[in-house]
Amino acid sequence: MREKIIFTDLDGSLLDEETYQASPADSLLEMLDNLGVPVVFNSSKTFPEMLKIRRLLGNCQPFVVENGSAVYVPFDHDVAGTEGLETIDSYRRYVLGTGRQRLREFLRSSASGFNYVALTDMSERECALVTGLRPSDIQLAQTREFSEPLLWRDSHESQAELAEAAKSEGLRLLRGGRFIHLMGDTDKSLAQRWLANQFRLSHQKDYRVVALGDSQNDVQMLADADYPVLVRSNRHDFPRVDTDADIYRTRRVGPSGWYEAIKSIVLREKG
Repeated sequence: MREKIIFTDLDGSLLDEETYQASPADSLLEMLDNLGVPVVFNSSKTFPEMLKIRRLLGNCQPFVVENGSAVYVPFDHDVAGTEGLETIDSYRRYVLGTGRQRLREFLRSSASGFNYVALTDMSERECALVTGLRPSDIQLAQTREFSEPLLWRDSHESQAELAEAAKSEGLRLLRGGRFIHLMGDTDKSLAQRWLANQFRLSHQKDYRVVALGDSQNDVQMLADADYPVLVRSNRHDFPRVDTDADIYRTRRVGPSGWYEAIKSIVLREKG
């Protein structure tokens, strides 16, 4: 039996999209760690948001921030010795994305005629209303390095127009759960692919990838996985995923669906 590595989205998958709680999925995390199954968080969340969530859930693995824009590896992790990484705080970092300054310049020059609000420009009250985040978490969500989440209030045609303008500049618009994300030409799948290969090299194991997500910005990550899992949402239908692999679509929603899928795909074989 080949070893498995889990890459997971957070909001709407491992975390409830309203309460941001991980129950009952969190009850499996220690068990997976004891079994030697790495769980990698791959999310649109920022570096400081990830630090807090990893601490609360007891996760010590590398993690991917801002929709595949950068991979952070703890200093004491086997992958930290990979060549070409830079040192940031107590982590080694591999950057795939584009710095936020360039994204802001693009918005000023190319998006002034569209109706949207950037997450980083929202007041605390507006951000709380849109995201449901507590005041203590809002600053963490707004501390972005590689992306600009936009609350889109314009037409689909205008969004497509902005997406074309971004593409012409080597950028992209990616739809998530609540926001569209302006970012560099990367996504969760590119970070997943790079990190999975580093795990294989450092551990000398032929890892098979289990990927879980619920939104459009998870689609390519799931398409590249050996075991793609679409987690059911109360907000939207399952997105389309083009893959030859068998897609597991959960019956339950959010972290309950995550629990269901991991018990079926990973722990059934480990038991």
